[in-house]
Amino acid sequence: MCDVDAEFVRHWGKVYDANRGSYGEIEENTIMDWVSRQPEPKFLNKEYFVRLGRWKTPRYNDTRKANPEKTIIEVTRLAYQMQDDLSKLQTLIILKGVGVAIASAILYFMEPDRYAIFDYHVRNALNKKHCWNRGKDDDTKQAWLEYVNITRRLAARIGVDLRTLEKALLAYDKYGDKASAACS
Repeated sequence: MCDVDAEFVRHWGKVYDANRGSYGEIEENTIMDWVSRQPEPKFLNKEYFVRLGRWKTPRYNDTRKANPEKTIIEVTRLAYQMQDDLSKLQTLIILKGVGVAIASAILYFMEPDRYAIFDYHVRNALNKKHCWNRGKDDDTKQAWLEYVNITRRLAARIGVDLRTLEKALLAYDKYGDKASAACS
């Protein structure tokens, strides 16, 4: 049985907030603000595509920069317009330097009410709390689909948004018991 409830999310959300870095928070807010101001259908331009990728992980940053801006705009706009989760993901991974984790971050920024970021720490926490039965290193498309469904159901059950749930799970895995005592 999945052992994540509202109290868990409140507690570990505080731990996340106490440990977040200013660059990550500022950059996340800047990217989210820019994307939210884009007309429908939403898209990323090259600048924000590269920034988003660097925010999620600096690995493959030069590879992501090799994508032409026109391609980035067209692919991200097309993914946004698709109805099916898997089709959105498969469209985004056409871009150079984009795997499942980066694609999930793009989807989060474009549709924060529908997608959580597919993060190693969150997957590991879901395992520890008996909500997920895949290996924490499983970053396949099928694992992502399961993750999307698990996080949506869990957030709805608890009554929180996906990013709030994700931050609490990330903090639980990343900071563990040592942080628990500090926030009590």
